[in-house]
Amino acid sequence: MISELYQKVLENELGRARYLLLLVIVGTLQILKQAKLEILAEALPIPILFESRRKKLKRFLKLEILNIEKIWFVCLKEMLKQ
Repeated sequence: MISELYQKVLENELGRARYLLLLVIVGTLQILKQAKLEILAEALPIPILFESRRKKLKRFLKLEILNIEKIWFVCLKEMLKQ
């Protein structure tokens, strides 16, 4: 799903709960092969109401930490170190 190098960086930067949610989202996207918010929210294996899943997804995807400068450059730096 996610390369081992990215796993370490993402878990450190996001924290355990957000990292696990990211893994669930990535896994679901790989199965669905669609990126519509409603379809993804419907398919997420989280035991809450559909509307709550949709709101949770929307809030998660808008997180400042998922900004390119905040997270992906950290991943790139780690990759260049190796």
